[in-house]
Amino acid sequence: MFGDLSIIGIFMASPTMVVLALCSIVTVGFTVERLLYFKGTQHDTRRFMTELTNKLKGGDARGALEYCQRDKSPVGRIMAQGLTHFNRSREELAQRLDTAIDLETVEMERNLGVLGTMSNIAPLLGLFGTVVGIIRAFADIARTGSGGGAVVAMGVSEALMTTAAGIVVAVIATVFFNFFVRRIRCRTAHLEDARESFFSIWGQVQQKRQTARPATPAARERRPAAEPVAQEQEEPLAAVLS
Repeated sequence: MFGDLSIIGIFMASPTMVVLALCSIVTVGFTVERLLYFKGTQHDTRRFMTELTNKLKGGDARGALEYCQRDKSPVGRIMAQGLTHFNRSREELAQRLDTAIDLETVEMERNLGVLGTMSNIAPLLGLFGTVVGIIRAFADIARTGSGGGAVVAMGVSEALMTTAAGIVVAVIATVFFNFFVRRIRCRTAHLEDARESFFSIWGQVQQKRQTARPATPAARERRPAAEPVAQEQEEPLAAVLS
């Protein structure tokens, strides 16, 4: 309560406060949604890559792919894409992994634009409410012909309440926006590190594959016609690593 004025009365008398209340609901709602997303996708990337490397070096390519597909984290989805296109060239594989990382980054940034917008427009709405409240106070003075406290109370209360509400909404939105941006940067760095680890595994497999190939032209000529050289790159990963 503020004298004879209640918060509900100020809301009913001030459309700006109604808009700010809606902004606060949107801010809290999207903040909770992002918190639940990051909590649900929290994952130890290094431990995951260690397990994946052990499976690949052990020749269990199918188990490695199933391990990635069972994992619902961003690194699991990215590594599943890498294993699916393992027999491609390095350029094609790099493009595929980069695209997968970009898609995961877009998913992590989902709804952050709303929080950024709230952090920018909430103070402006509060300032707008302040101006409207002052205009109402002077209008009440002009209508009654006196400047007593009871006359200007509603206008001044509206001005102060909208200013405070705008600041509160902006602070909440800005704090969590920066928090989520920091989390996204950290996760993106971990995903890029996982990508480099995957390329290290890919290089070892390619080196082993080249070692297993026939070295002399005569040996290549003895290759059956039904087995062209182009098919050699599509050799199952499990056969290469076994």
